[in-house]
Amino acid sequence: MEKEILIKWERIKKILDEEKLEGVLLNKVSNFAWFTGGKINYVGLHTETGVCKLLVTKKKIFYLTNNIEYPRISDEELKNFNFEPIIKNWYEEKFDEKIKEITNAKVGSDIFYDNYIPLNIEKLHFPLLREETERYKKIGREISKIVTNICKEIKPGDKEIEICGKLSESLWKRNIVPVVVLIASDERIKRYRHPVPKEKRVKKSVMVVLCARKYGLIVSLSRLIYFGKLPEELKKKHLAVCKIDSVFIGSTCKGRTIGEIFSKGIEMYEKTGYGDEWKKHHQGGPTGYMTRYFRATKERKEIITENQAFAWNPSITGTKSEDTIITTEEKPIIITEDRNWPLLKIETEQGEFLRPNIFVK
Repeated sequence: MEKEILIKWERIKKILDEEKLEGVLLNKVSNFAWFTGGKINYVGLHTETGVCKLLVTKKKIFYLTNNIEYPRISDEELKNFNFEPIIKNWYEEKFDEKIKEITNAKVGSDIFYDNYIPLNIEKLHFPLLREETERYKKIGREISKIVTNICKEIKPGDKEIEICGKLSESLWKRNIVPVVVLIASDERIKRYRHPVPKEKRVKKSVMVVLCARKYGLIVSLSRLIYFGKLPEELKKKHLAVCKIDSVFIGSTCKGRTIGEIFSKGIEMYEKTGYGDEWKKHHQGGPTGYMTRYFRATKERKEIITENQAFAWNPSITGTKSEDTIITTEEKPIIITEDRNWPLLKIETEQGEFLRPNIFVK
């Protein structure tokens, strides 16, 4: 069995001991991917739970699925894992009796089920292992280059949905799943914080927002393009939001709480003269096997670990700054940075950071 899974199994065994449980059911797409190193247990793209679940006990690991899914799951996802299959016909897909037979004790579950104990598995995702951080860095570089290449091709007259289609095609060609794609042009950038792409054509400006998944890990980033002379007001706003983002990034250090980081970012909103803008959209938070595990607020007490992923996304009406980072012993690394994109050097108390400028064509 792979070293990565053995380490994660030990994390689960520890929480089972703490909660006095014999095993836990991993139903969620995110938890399945985390435990297996990026394997897939879903069919539908937009679903929280998959068609195959894991029963992780202290002594053995089982996978539970139906006769429809078993051939593919066993051939393409779990072939090289020493997991024992439990298969039911699709029309009698109830595993409770079998689970009781295996465990004969209390069992947890990462989603609500009658007769099972709710168990938070997401807190075991971090710190990321070395293998995971290496995958994540590679994915970040790959996706940021794809976004840069697509953005360079955008021209006035393109439809938002056409940009979305080209971006999605480039991602799928590389086995990357676009989880969230938001495209806004011109006045829609100012009007909507979550601009689902429409048939509207680009005139002077466009914003591309992406969350994309590979090996279960999700990368988030935002980029802006402007055609012609950049208005001074937009230039000022974008510099401000990059300063805010740099404070969020630079403050994201091992040992601090989420609430502390959030408060530092909000202070920078005030210092740049845009004190109320943070109220118009959330500021991001921890990411990894989920787009966001939760949205950061000043009340959050969770302590940041080394090798934890974050995606902060501060915005000021008409502009935004967003990338994916991983914490280290020192300052975080930005895994979606692309030196082929125009960058702003931002000086902060935590050091210098490069943030994506508006791409002027």
